[in-house]
Amino acid sequence: MDIREKTWHGLRAASLSIIAGLGHLYLGEKRGYAIIGFGLALAVVSRVLWRPAELLYLSLAIFSAVDAYSIAKRGHGLM
Repeated sequence: MDIREKTWHGLRAASLSIIAGLGHLYLGEKRGYAIIGFGLALAVVSRVLWRPAELLYLSLAIFSAVDAYSIAKRGHGLM
């Protein structure tokens, strides 16, 4: 895979990370399931108990997107 393909692959993975963890699953990373589970728990908590948890989910989604891009581009992520 050349540099241009890695970049587009990373951008696709990062754009799928709007739902935190989905980009990791796109790349074949098993930890994407844990990220999706944690994101789902944050979404439920933000709707039911604590409204500011939406900011935590947003930060998780941004971190997940950067990590998925890093995995696709360099072969290893931030975590």
